Amino acid sequence: MKTATLKERLEGACELIKDLYVPCSCPVISQPRTNEYLNFYRQFVTKSCPVKILNCIDSWNAYKHWDMEYLSEKIGEKHVTVAITPNGLADAVVNGKFTLPHETSIPFNQFISELKSPRTDRVMYLQKQNNSFLTEFTCLKDDIDINIEWARDIFATNLDAVNFWMGDSRAVTSLHKDPYENIYCVVRGSKTFTLYPPIDRIHFTYDNYSTWKYDSNLVLQKLKDVTTPWINVDQGDPANDPSCNATPLIVTVNAGETLYLPSYWFHHVRQSHGTIAVNFWFDMDYGPNFGIYHILDETVN
Repeated sequence: MKTATLKERLEGACELIKDLYVPCSCPVISQPRTNEYLNFYRQFVTKSCPVKILNCIDSWNAYKHWDMEYLSEKIGEKHVTVAITPNGLADAVVNGKFTLPHETSIPFNQFISELKSPRTDRVMYLQKQNNSFLTEFTCLKDDIDINIEWARDIFATNLDAVNFWMGDSRAVTSLHKDPYENIYCVVRGSKTFTLYPPIDRIHFTYDNYSTWKYDSNLVLQKLKDVTTPWINVDQGDPANDPSCNATPLIVTVNAGETLYLPSYWFHHVRQSHGTIAVNFWFDMDYGPNFGIYHILDETVN
């Protein structure tokens, strides 16, 4: 009798685990009430299961009023950090190079003007992370529930960052994973997430790429002695990459809807033009699951 290879055993375990806890379609629920927090934790957090949540931002002033005109009046000429690329692919592998966007600070109204009349030679995206909402968009603080207490109570951990997102339909977020519990609220427009559970790590190959950054003329400049490990997959459309054997969970989150994206889930994101979103990062629990993910990472490597 032929002995199964390590790869075959891992693939068998992957399929078993996915059969047990990965849904065929994303569950949809209403915002959990206080007496439902424990059930949410058991059903979605402990099982690392994404879920689309309705009614979370119905009371937000942002949901009622945020559009280009409102934000232009509210933020005006205040400078914000924009990422600029010629193709909408920032922090992504392009032609065998890991490419970083050109980042610069411009008046918000200039960004809005270009969003209304996009240039063909470049794509702008408000995608700065590391708590961008509370550092660059504080004038909007009263328009959202900055405390998001229902999620804070469920995760029983600290809120690490609140980020603001707005941009062109050509801007794409390449496939990656984050060590955060992610509450992603779409205020205007829609975002389509292509998701893969952490166990699908066995289907992804990480390669080390030379790292390049666009300058102010959008010419790539190589960063000396810098390499970046990144997933070797079609960054524009991983779901249709023939080299990828994993089957994705595809979820479209529309205005007024919220996605709970568990830590370490791989995600690729597209959006409609002018989409506005806010997401909340909570520290993940570095418990047994993290240990399992780390062992899987090392084994596949």
